[in-house]
Amino acid sequence: MNSLLDRLSLRLENKGSVARDHLANERTYLAWIRTSLSMVTVGVAIRQLYRVSIDLGRNSADASGSGSGSDSGSGPSPDDPLAGIVLGVCFVFLGMLFVFIGLYRYFRSQLLMTKGKFPVSRTMVGACAAATLALL
Repeated sequence: MNSLLDRLSLRLENKGSVARDHLANERTYLAWIRTSLSMVTVGVAIRQLYRVSIDLGRNSADASGSGSGSDSGSGPSPDDPLAGIVLGVCFVFLGMLFVFIGLYRYFRSQLLMTKGKFPVSRTMVGACAAATLALL
């Protein structure tokens, strides 16, 4: 078991800022994980809020005696269960995607730092921000 861990781990000589840079890379990966968990939580919360909104709407319609309680109007409404499902699933999917983006960025940064380079991730960060803003 110990020899397997030795083969999988990367050991570098700590010259200059090597340890600091690799620890910063780990913190950045953990930030991607934290962001991912936040996105999944938002997706689940949106789904649950749509469900509560629909349940409250049905209860108030039943109490007022309006009949079926369904709206025959066109277009999406806050009481539309499909809108809550789609929006919630999009946030959960985006959260899962952030895990893979963070994992990719962690290993790519680690590889390049061992070669004395540092990757700048303007495109990836911009794409993630655009995807998040599109859902909001």
